[in-house]
Amino acid sequence: MSKPADKPQIDKFREAARELKTDQSDAAFEAVVQKIAHAPKLTNEQIKELVRRKRLDR
Repeated sequence: MSKPADKPQIDKFREAARELKTDQSDAAFEAVVQKIAHAPKLTNEQIKELVRRKRLDR
């Protein structure tokens, strides 16, 4: 078995989806990949604020 670093990004996404027991259909997978691919990049400050909010929600 190859190391995760040796695998193409799409294979890493597929493995992660399988581990999470997500819908295995190609259409559902492609929809999720497209959502991730087109998500805006967050600044460090936005990431910190998101983490703060998640901690408060617990």
